[in-house]
Amino acid sequence: MDDEPGAEPTTAEQAELIRAVEQLARDWAGMQNPSATGEPDGELRLLAVLKKIDEACQAAAARAAVAALKQGAGFEDLGEAWGFSWQAASKRWGHLARGERVAVVISRRNRVHRDGYGEVDGDGQYDMDRGAWPVGDEVRRKARYAVIAVDGTVRRVYKITDGWEPDQHSPKWHFTGTLLDDPEIEAAHAAGDLPLKPGDSCPTQRGRAYRPHWF
Repeated sequence: MDDEPGAEPTTAEQAELIRAVEQLARDWAGMQNPSATGEPDGELRLLAVLKKIDEACQAAAARAAVAALKQGAGFEDLGEAWGFSWQAASKRWGHLARGERVAVVISRRNRVHRDGYGEVDGDGQYDMDRGAWPVGDEVRRKARYAVIAVDGTVRRVYKITDGWEPDQHSPKWHFTGTLLDDPEIEAAHAAGDLPLKPGDSCPTQRGRAYRPHWF
């Protein structure tokens, strides 16, 4: 296989892998050439072993996905590796990596869009930060902090003090909160209530600024 990270195996390499897995299954099933007997028992034993191998592979994939998430990968990265969308990756593996608490994370580029959204600075920045965001019911109930990252680095943190307001033009939500100063951030982080603080890495994910951060 190509030494480049994420390189796809060639057709020949895929065929070799399939043959190796089939041989492993036959060895486990105690078979040499089951189809030569003309009876289905051998193939059924092989099928049962292949099911166990599939279950082992799924468990190994889940462990790899959780480890990747803990090392900073996102669901987009998992989806790309597995060959499906970030939503499917989140649905498949997200529950394995999440803790009981959650923070709202907004991670975006240091720019202002044509519609005025973005890093505007000054008094208008709070309105840009608070949304609207596609935040689900559970996150709205549990999240106590909103973390704002710019160009991949956490820049500021809000404490969500008065819950969420529905957007008037979309099925999204605006948080209501107060901007924390450095001592307040340090205290929340030291207490384990805040998973990220200014200066921490928080990469922007393609196509979406908002994501829940379970910890």
